[in-house]
Amino acid sequence: MKSAYTAEDPIRYQYLIEKVVEFGEIWLLQAREGLFAMMEDSTGQEYLPVWPEKEFAALFSSDDWDGYQPEPMPLFEFNSWLKELEEDEIKIAAFPNRPESIIPLHASEIKFHLETEYKRQHPK
Repeated sequence: MKSAYTAEDPIRYQYLIEKVVEFGEIWLLQAREGLFAMMEDSTGQEYLPVWPEKEFAALFSSDDWDGYQPEPMPLFEFNSWLKELEEDEIKIAAFPNRPESIIPLHASEIKFHLETEYKRQHPK
């Protein structure tokens, strides 16, 4: 598990997609009901950071996000929320491992990858 955290972006992203589908949930940092941690780049673009497991998200619950707690979101709920995030032009910060190291994605991209992985893990 620790090796996934320090892996290069493509490997870290694949780990995120596989584990989220396998476990049926994705992890966010939440301050209170409906208030999730967000990131912003130098251009003002907002990102929702997500992690594959509680332990990874917990590593970020300090400094700016002190008081935020790792919170799982069921995959079906997250998948439904992605359309709203896309409309609001909020991107996904997939599996950050340092504050300045994210895998930036449009919500539609991660939705496609999650759906593709779901079909791979659950063939008819």
